[in-house]
Amino acid sequence: MPRPPAQPIRLRGLLKENAGLAALLPEAERLRELNRLFARAVGPALARACRVAAVQDGAAVVYCGNGAAAARLRAQAATVCRALATGPVPVGELKIKLRADWAQAPRPEKPGMGQQALAAWEELESSVADPELKAAVARLLRHQRG
Repeated sequence: MPRPPAQPIRLRGLLKENAGLAALLPEAERLRELNRLFARAVGPALARACRVAAVQDGAAVVYCGNGAAAARLRAQAATVCRALATGPVPVGELKIKLRADWAQAPRPEKPGMGQQALAAWEELESSVADPELKAAVARLLRHQRG
């Protein structure tokens, strides 16, 4: 007998149902907003290496994954504090801590298409009559070939 399909549950709903987790939801939302503001202030490369982990007594605790990121963040501390001050929690200073396991892992490089797939796309390109589709396939092939 087939099982009925499971109903998808939003994470927010799941957290609200559990009283212990529901208490953490507002703090998680504040940290998400602070990290969004942080990423906008420092740029994507530094945001991947550092995270706002907490706010204690008006100081944002930021963990950095390497020393270079921590040094760059220290140089930008005043700008970052001004950006975070507009967030949900008042932030007046940064406490920058180094933690090597905190940074996001770099994205693995995606393998390109194989020769057989490229040949199939080339065949499609030569057989398509629609000029817009033909141009799109040509762009895809140029991109895949580097």
